[in-house]
Amino acid sequence: MIRWIRNGVLRLVGLVIALGVIGALYQFIGNAVDQHRYPPLGELVDVGGYRLHLYCTGVGSPTVALGSMSPGWSLYWSTVQPEIAKLTRVCSYDRAGYGWSDPGPAPRTAKQDAMELHALLTKGQISGPYVLVGHSFSGFTVRIFQHQYPSEVAGIVLVDAGSEDFEHHPEMMKATAEFTRQLPVLRAAAILGIVRLAANFETKSFIGEKQFHEVPLELQPLALAGWTRSTYVTTFAQEIEAQPETREAARASGTLGDLPLMVITATGPVMYPNMPVRVDEALFKKEWLELQQKLTMLSTHSSQLFADKSSHYVPFDQPEVVIAGARQLVDTVRAARK
Repeated sequence: MIRWIRNGVLRLVGLVIALGVIGALYQFIGNAVDQHRYPPLGELVDVGGYRLHLYCTGVGSPTVALGSMSPGWSLYWSTVQPEIAKLTRVCSYDRAGYGWSDPGPAPRTAKQDAMELHALLTKGQISGPYVLVGHSFSGFTVRIFQHQYPSEVAGIVLVDAGSEDFEHHPEMMKATAEFTRQLPVLRAAAILGIVRLAANFETKSFIGEKQFHEVPLELQPLALAGWTRSTYVTTFAQEIEAQPETREAARASGTLGDLPLMVITATGPVMYPNMPVRVDEALFKKEWLELQQKLTMLSTHSSQLFADKSSHYVPFDQPEVVIAGARQLVDTVRAARK
């Protein structure tokens, strides 16, 4: 009897290991196939031993640089960038580990991202001064960038941006804790090919069905390739783990003086499509709006736009609001030159 149980356990362990190996191999091959099938839209620029993807369109000055949410990459601007390109040069990029970019050194803080973005624009020969657009996590990045390279920034657009003060808001802390608890499972699912397998069966709940279908049809296969890449969840987890350092760096960056600042705030009925059930959504929204209002105080030359039909995914839900905010700042910068 004991031998039978032992043999059964050994077979079960062997089966689990075999399935894990098969899943990891499936994921590895899938990554390689996607890399060959979907070449980068822009160029890969070496920023110090690893390459970041930079995608620039349009002509004119100032250049608008687009920074995506966490987790996100250049395709998250696929309905915004073409419209801004009609006005001026605009560049989106993939943070290290996302999209077509190589993984980068840890910790994955917004300060690290700001330094990499500066190296990327410099080595990509994209001259400033820039209008920096930062969505969510990248709101920290663009503020830190401005603090480190003030002469190279002409204006900032914060799109439903994060705040260093959110730890003082209970529902926001609760939501972060819930998302963090899910990360180990998602991380394993990505490495073992489970996310990729689900995507092949048209199951897109991981990234949100609504957001997926708002990516232009011709770019949807590229979007799925990015979402099912092994480093996608790993990089997201690294950014979440580095949040305390990111918030501290943003706090240390201080205010913006009289730099033109546009704060775009989502006020739609749903803040996050996949909000954890333990979070009081009404209270979360109240806390978020308070922090958004506080962001307008970063500059004495600030204004605010409200995306009244949008969730946190403003570039997907109401790209026209982001376009309007960027246009307003570009016009402000050009008028100041006259």
